[in-house]
This record gives sequence, structure tokens and C-alpha cells, in this order.
Amino acid sequence: MKEIGSLVLGAFIGLTGVFYFIQYPESWSIRSGLLIVLCIVVSLPLSILLHEFGHFLAGRLQGMRLLNLSVGPFVIERHEGKLHFHFTPSFLNYLGRAMMTFPEHMNKEDMRKKLIRYLFGGPMINIIGSFLLVGIAFGIWHHPFFLFFGIINVLLGFTNLKPVMAENALADGFAIKKLRTVPVEDSVIISAYSVLVEGTKTFDMKQWDASLIEQLEGLIATDDPIAKSFFPTLGYYYLPEDPEKVLAIGRTSAFTREAASSDYYSDCADITFATALFFNDELKDYPSIEEELRKIGKSDIIIDLKRSALLSYIEGDFKGAIEHLKIANDSLKKWHPIYLRGEMERELLTAMIDKII
Repeated sequence: MKEIGSLVLGAFIGLTGVFYFIQYPESWSIRSGLLIVLCIVVSLPLSILLHEFGHFLAGRLQGMRLLNLSVGPFVIERHEGKLHFHFTPSFLNYLGRAMMTFPEHMNKEDMRKKLIRYLFGGPMINIIGSFLLVGIAFGIWHHPFFLFFGIINVLLGFTNLKPVMAENALADGFAIKKLRTVPVEDSVIISAYSVLVEGTKTFDMKQWDASLIEQLEGLIATDDPIAKSFFPTLGYYYLPEDPEKVLAIGRTSAFTREAASSDYYSDCADITFATALFFNDELKDYPSIEEELRKIGKSDIIIDLKRSALLSYIEGDFKGAIEHLKIANDSLKKWHPIYLRGEMERELLTAMIDKII
């Protein structure tokens, strides 16, 4: 069935292009070739922006509010009632993102239904927009820009509806399938949005709903790799006071990869586990700790700096360790990949520096 869908999509794109250039032939030259390349280059970010706007519009209709919107490395973020602009390359391999949350807690089943509609918003606006743009190219304004803009939109829309996961990035179809098939009590996606709701209310995690913390602990123990991304949240909750609790939770999810990789979810688990070892005075004695730390990827600047700090600490270079942690703390002023992480991370970095001093 998937093969048939890909075949139909490919046929639609190919035949649309062929019919357009038969009906409106171009005088082929270097100039026309460069024009087509320019049309494609411009259409791609515009298609991504339209996709994220679709998510935003669908989210607003579900009562959600915008946290941040990105196209490539360009991020618009709402923080303390104001909009801020950042240049931050994505380490989750997203081409774009419209990150939204609910203003308050709600029934998980209602949240599930609203999230499905929100996720459908991006692909559907691409698909609807593609037919409008192709219609403009054939009937109103015969310019290849509208043709390529339409083709890229239909490709982006249907591709995002596929239930696939590309490295660390979840296609909308993958998330929709998870929401439809996984019970709400076991849903990593619903739990992630529950965390956002808690985080927008207060940075003091001690005031968070204890049942949510318990749920996150249970999810980390499952075989869902995405659940590892909750481990830092529990690290913020328990560290530095209770590192043994963090170690007990992460025994089965941290330091499980055989070689160095850019798996962000494993990076989250590994650096949090290593930080708990540090606070529990077990870091230097943990078997193969330096090798395990060097397996962590470098796409996330904060994780990379913490890894460097821990390696320096193991080597007895306390001054270097503190310097790495201070640089990480300074980087948080403009670093904004997951919205709520900054304040929690800053408190943890300060606690690490205080322990070394």
C-alpha cells in the first residue's frame, strides 16, 4: 500500500511537470535553468513556513498557544510575553517546527484528539496549498515558480504523513500513528505535552504534579527510545539532592550504545546518568566512564560542554571543568532548542560548579 501511494505521488508530480512544460514551453538556456533552480530554492523554505503555519493555525483552533516557530536555524520564540529571534541550528534534524502547548491541564483523551488535529494541520495546508498553486500556474499566472512551489508542497505534505522516524526527527504521521495506537497512559507524546504545561506554569519542578513525575519514570523503563528524552527532566527534578534516585531510574537506559553516535535521545540519557554519578561521587570509579562519555554526540552544545567538563573533572583539571560549565551557562542565554530547558539547566550547571569549588 505504501509503495502504491509513493507511485501515485511520483506520477502526479512527474505528469504535472510534463504537462506544464508542454503547455507552456520554456526557451531553455542558462538563464532559464538558473531561474528554475532559484524557484526551487525559494520554494523550499516557503513550503516549510507554510507547513508550520498550518500547525500553528490548527493548534490555535484547538486552544493551544505558540512557544516557538522555526524554519531551519531561524527561530521565533515567545518568552515572558515577548517575541525573541534566535539563530539556532536544529540538533533534532527538523527542517522546521511549530512548538505549541496547552494553557492548562486537560483530560488526556481530549488532549490526544486535539494533538492529532494539530499534527494534521501542517501536512494538510501543504496539500491544499499545492493544488491551489498548481491551479495558479496552469490557469492564472504561468510562471514555473508556482509550479515548483506547488510540487514541493505536495511532496512535503504527503511525506510528512508517512509514519516514519528519520534519526531523531518524528514525521507528523509517525506521531499521529503513536497517538492513535498507544494508550494515553503510555503515550510519550502526551506526556511530553503534559511536561510543557507544567513547565509553562512554573520552573520550580518541586511544585509539579507528582503523578506526572511518576509517569515519566515508568516511561523511561520502557523500550521506547524517545522516552529517554525525559531522563534530563527527572535529573532536574532529583539533582543534586538525590543522585541515587536518578541512577536507579537510568540503569537500564544510559550507556547502552556500542559506539559513538549522534542519537540525541541516548545523549540525553548518558549525560544525565553521568551527571548523577558526578553528584554521587562515583564518576571517577565508574567502569569505562571516559569511553562512554566520548560516545556522546556533539550536536547539542550544552551536552557537549557538560561532557567536556566531566572529562576534565575525571582528569583532575577542576579549573577546566568549571570553565566548560561556565561557558555552557553563558550559552543558555541565547540557546533555545526545547523552550523550557534553559532555567532548569542553569540551576543544575550552577550546582555542578558549586560542588567542584
